[in-house]
Parts: sequence; structure tokens; C-alpha cells
Amino acid sequence: MGRMYSKGKGLSDSVVPYRLHTLEWKGITQENLIELICDLAKKGLTPSQIGLVIRDTFSIVDLKNITGFNVSRILSMKGITMDVPEDLYHLIKKVKRIKSHLEKYPKDFGNRFKLSQIENHVYRLSVYYKRTKRLPLNWEYKKYIIKKNY
Repeated sequence: MGRMYSKGKGLSDSVVPYRLHTLEWKGITQENLIELICDLAKKGLTPSQIGLVIRDTFSIVDLKNITGFNVSRILSMKGITMDVPEDLYHLIKKVKRIKSHLEKYPKDFGNRFKLSQIENHVYRLSVYYKRTKRLPLNWEYKKYIIKKNY
């Protein structure tokens, strides 16, 4: 079955290597790693950026193997969360970028169509996040854009 918002039809996916050992020989423990994640989040990095930094600097590919939790779960346990989930935040940034492009090039009908698709994706994600209580029930996409000065 095809994807709704991308071109892939995909059956294949990647497989996480089966490793159940820690990196104590590198001097990295679960507590050190959680402190590092919290420090990077306080500097303003998103969970995906934190994962990239840890992968590139410490060569740790699978955080869940060491800590038992992924980055966003660790941050929520420590009380450090974004006001909007990361995927929704990046979609809103993409909408902003396309709208500024359409102001400059109003006849770009391909991007106009993509804008409507992305806005629909934002709406559907917001409904899901309201249902799972990751967004407040009174959250609205238009109000968020006005509040954040998009």
C-alpha cells in the first residue's frame, strides 16, 4: 500500500542490530548518557539533533540499548519537553517556507498543491496528538503560527 504523504510504496525497512551490551569500555554509563542528553536539550537541540550529536561524537548508534528509553522519552521523564511535538514543528516550519516561496512566486501551482497536502498533514497530526494528549485540546494551528510569529 502506498504512503499518503510521500512517494514510497515500501515493504522493506531497516533492521536494528541485535546487540544487548553496554559501552562500559568507552566509559559511558546510563547515568552519564542521560545527563548528556539533558544538557544538550537545555542548549536548545531537538531530540533528533541530540541523537545525531551522540551518534557522531560518541559513536553510539542505539541509545535505547544503553538507557532502555529513546531520547524523547528520556526528556519527558526529566520534564524537558517541546511545546509542540517535533514532527509537527518541522511540518509547520515547512509550511512557513512554502508560504514565503508562494508570496514570491504565486504561479507555482506544484508548491501550492504541496502546501495544501502539508497543511492537511498538520491538521491530521494535530487531531492525533490532541487525542493522545500530547497537545492541549484547545491548540489550533493558526493560533500557533500567529503566537510563534511565523
